Amino acid sequence: MIIILSQKIDTDSTYADEVFSSYHYPSRYRNQIHEGDTFIYYQGNRYSKEQRYYFGVGTVGRITIIDEKNYRADLLDCHKFKEKVPIYLPEGGYIEQLGYSSVRNSVNPPWQSSIRPLSQQAYDYILEKSGIVIDLLNGNSLEEKKELLKKSIRAFYLDKKDEAIIDICKLSNEIAEKLGLNE
Repeated sequence: MIIILSQKIDTDSTYADEVFSSYHYPSRYRNQIHEGDTFIYYQGNRYSKEQRYYFGVGTVGRITIIDEKNYRADLLDCHKFKEKVPIYLPEGGYIEQLGYSSVRNSVNPPWQSSIRPLSQQAYDYILEKSGIVIDLLNGNSLEEKKELLKKSIRAFYLDKKDEAIIDICKLSNEIAEKLGLNE
């Protein structure tokens, strides 16, 4: 499952989080986060639009109970985005509205929820805008790698992102290995 983890980095938090290392959360969210989930970090601030963005990605590791009211999740394979991704779509609305029907009934995201589900479509959009392609490709099929390669090529040619050339080379090599062309 793909989830959002709200993480205050521009303001103080009452939780004992260690950014990109561990996530402290109350027991009311215990059924919304599981070991192996992929997460996107979200910084939200109801008073400042400039402090509403996505800034990283990773995988939820081991979850431990701190006490009857608190849990802690270890965070693995974390990557900070090269660019903060604003929560807003250029044409209006929010990124989390993309593919929303696959994860919730309401078109508007539950901003007050510290942990919430995220659609694959929204996840892909955020990663595309973040300036990185995550090295989570080991388990991906050949077709998934080809799709990531297409996105990287588009980022290079259409979005003029020079750093996408690194992703293109890496993905090309991985596809060649899968096809047995590197031997």
